[in-house]
Amino acid sequence: MATTYSHGLKVDGVLIGAIANDGGAGTVLTSPGKVREDTINVNPVTNTDTEFFAQGETSPAIIVTKKGVKEGQFDLLTFDPEVIADLTGGTTTGVGANMLYHESNEPTDVRKTLKFIDSQGNEWLYPHVKLNADLVGMFRTGDVNVVRVQFKVLAPTKAGVAPFTYGKPAA
Repeated sequence: MATTYSHGLKVDGVLIGAIANDGGAGTVLTSPGKVREDTINVNPVTNTDTEFFAQGETSPAIIVTKKGVKEGQFDLLTFDPEVIADLTGGTTTGVGANMLYHESNEPTDVRKTLKFIDSQGNEWLYPHVKLNADLVGMFRTGDVNVVRVQFKVLAPTKAGVAPFTYGKPAA
């Protein structure tokens, strides 16, 4: 009999934290809150080939390949002003129930370590991602407001660290 697997997300299976000082994966990762069901996407982008031809030839003399940038997104159901500020590069003022999130006037450059843990316990680790997050208002019945987090996978600055690892690391 075949084994059936679900490759959904483990509850609290999205973890985000600061990139390590040495440019590798951060080690202190925390959950930003509840992730809306069925919103996580990780999309590899196809490499781009640029072909250069010699005069009169039908086959390229040189092909230069540029690696595509992996990207993805997910929606958070969490509206904690501190989490929103951390993910967007904004700021907060006030305390407790009176805390306010303030969006930045300038473009922000938010870079983090991102990890997904699927329901099989496999870790999808991205040591260095650039985040773009925004509040998305869905002011209608049958929908909900979310914090939409989009990310692009970048090369870690630490030598020997891959931009993506997958599996169950040793404890």
